[in-house]
Amino acid sequence: MCRYSHCCLCNVTQKDFLIASHIKPWKDSDENERLDIDNGLLLCPNHDKAFDRGYISFDDNGLIIISDELDDTNRVFLNLRQDMSIKLTDGNREYLKYHRKNIMVINR
Repeated sequence: MCRYSHCCLCNVTQKDFLIASHIKPWKDSDENERLDIDNGLLLCPNHDKAFDRGYISFDDNGLIIISDELDDTNRVFLNLRQDMSIKLTDGNREYLKYHRKNIMVINR
């Protein structure tokens, strides 16, 4: 089951360029978390990679958090802007707490 039909962040709709991304990584999730629809976001390749590597995350209001490790040039080419946001469920918020604490790269 998928909640989305486009990249949650930039609205890319071409299915060939959409990736179902776990918020709490598969390797760190139990059986229930792996299948929980709230533990997933649909993202385009750029945003999926940035999210998986911890260069972006989201606050409890869905506003993007961008790591200081990404310079302005890379932010432009990755289509990452401080005004971007996604819609969240309460379940998403719980998984994003884990993501911000354990995956997000603030300063290396």
